[in-house]
Amino acid sequence: MEYGRGYSEKIDDHFSIHIATENEEELKAIVNLNLKVHQKEVLETYIPHIFLVFPRRSEMLCLYIKDDIENKIVSSICLIPSEWQIENITLPVCEMEFVGTLEEYRGKGFIKILNKLYEDVIAQNDYILSFIKGIPHFYRSLGYEYISSLDERITIPTSNIPNEKSKDLNIRLANLDDIPFIESKYTQFHDNFYIFTKFDSECFKFMYLNNQFNSEVRSTYIFDESGIAKNYFSFGMSYDNQNYEIICPDLTRNEMIALLQFIKTMGNYTDDDIITLSISEHSSLYSFIKTLGGKPISTYGWQVKIPNLKKFFNLIKEIIEKRVKYSEFKGLTKTIRISNYHETILLDFIKGKIEKIETVKEHPNPEITDLMIPEAVLFKLILGDRTIDEINYIVKDAIVNIASKLLIEVLFPKKVSLLSSYL
Repeated sequence: MEYGRGYSEKIDDHFSIHIATENEEELKAIVNLNLKVHQKEVLETYIPHIFLVFPRRSEMLCLYIKDDIENKIVSSICLIPSEWQIENITLPVCEMEFVGTLEEYRGKGFIKILNKLYEDVIAQNDYILSFIKGIPHFYRSLGYEYISSLDERITIPTSNIPNEKSKDLNIRLANLDDIPFIESKYTQFHDNFYIFTKFDSECFKFMYLNNQFNSEVRSTYIFDESGIAKNYFSFGMSYDNQNYEIICPDLTRNEMIALLQFIKTMGNYTDDDIITLSISEHSSLYSFIKTLGGKPISTYGWQVKIPNLKKFFNLIKEIIEKRVKYSEFKGLTKTIRISNYHETILLDFIKGKIEKIETVKEHPNPEITDLMIPEAVLFKLILGDRTIDEINYIVKDAIVNIASKLLIEVLFPKKVSLLSSYL
């Protein structure tokens, strides 16, 4: 069956499931649902903006359940297409967004019904994985697991911000002519990470040139010296509107001081205040704030699901083969068995090359299985988020065969990723 805009099917005599068209009334109903569920007034303009302006909107799909008796939309999920880069491999992925059910319709399993259609769309369009910011815990029931960092926060007393001024350094709003520069600096910085989100020029324009200051759209500024662009930062509110969020590549000391002074001025802070910022812990700005007496506070993480492990391993097999080639296991001939306790992935190595990848639905035999990690926790290892020892410290049925431990560490090393979103 083809799943695209205009698809619909009856669930029962009361409810039906749909994939939205571009119909104005349908869009308005989806907006109203999300306004009620998420209670964010900005969504009233932001969701139409996504549907009408987002460069990849032709690939975006909004799934919903309708109460046919009351003639209203009661639950929804949106699929936003994206791309991740893992080393030199591009993964077609998607982000789950605008998830919610009206309060009076909760408890009927509507999100699980929508998720089934969502995963059918994923399979049809060959997306390798799905990711979501998401509320805590709920998405575990859909097979998601936390990987990588998402929302690191740090506080700094305003009085600790240096008063130094760089007379040649200026901060200005970014414009259309700055997009190639922003794209270049973004890629240069993110190339240092194992996995990062790829954007083309049109998507950079969409993300960085809205010049509206709130949690869904943000303003971007350029550091320049004598009229020459040197760096950039994107400035908005955190997803919960509790504090400022800064997205930037590595900055120089002068740029970081100028940015903190900019925030102090923008927020009308006095020297008695404490500023809370959302900044990636992997940025130079985060490290610099710590040297100024900054205190890290709460963190969060991206939630990820890989619905088809065979597709995932087929796409990244060159990366795995390269790791073997430059290790003591060069020329490996062996079938590696990796289990999530529901199915086992068989990586059939012959002379260092993966000749075949198979999946077997089975409960693993510990005597012949190289690695067993329960369900979605396996994603933490194969996406480089944690080592097998770190996982086993918390999850005791994450078990590696002692004879295979060094090989598993070669195949799946821990690596730092930095993921982003269009939204």
